[in-house]
Amino acid sequence: MIAFLDGIISHKEPVFAVLNCAGVGYEVNIPLSTYDKLPEIGKKVKLHIHYSFNEMDGVRLFGFISQEEKNLFRNLIAISKIGPKLALAILSGLPVNDLMRAIQAGDVGLIATIPGIGKKSAERLIIELKDKVGNISAESILISQGDSSDIVTEAESALITLGYKQFEVRKQISKLIKEKDYKTSEEIVKATIRSLYKKSRR
Repeated sequence: MIAFLDGIISHKEPVFAVLNCAGVGYEVNIPLSTYDKLPEIGKKVKLHIHYSFNEMDGVRLFGFISQEEKNLFRNLIAISKIGPKLALAILSGLPVNDLMRAIQAGDVGLIATIPGIGKKSAERLIIELKDKVGNISAESILISQGDSSDIVTEAESALITLGYKQFEVRKQISKLIKEKDYKTSEEIVKATIRSLYKKSRR
């Protein structure tokens, strides 16, 4: 199984990119949201990979600029009648943050603006994904997409290592850093643990 590819972009188009990894070129299907964040040809990039194989299409690789985008793609293709092609179209139709907000808010109208998604499909998508996205806030996704500082990333990794669930950690950190300007990852870790502890006591 391929979890990610880390290589040099040798070609890119809005629907796919070719990564040169140690002399081997991998053609990777991508959503527009990932294409927009790719560096120039000749630059290095890491893509999170979903590996797919079936008798009709053979081996296909789907690449995403973030782990969250890859997870959302996998949640989408787990829904009946949504295949990889439509899932990529959904991720291309709305920025991940906007899509997450729309799912959480039950905004059928916004999701139905995506090409290939009608009102009924939008309603089904919300029903299927609302619980899965759970309490992961759109703001927390922003953190994971590169807007975070090193100390936030370090704090998140430390808390997950300690056994806390990723979506709880991200939600809590997102809330805390809005309320206070933390200087070190240690401060964030301690504040998050205190906050999660208080929450568990309610």
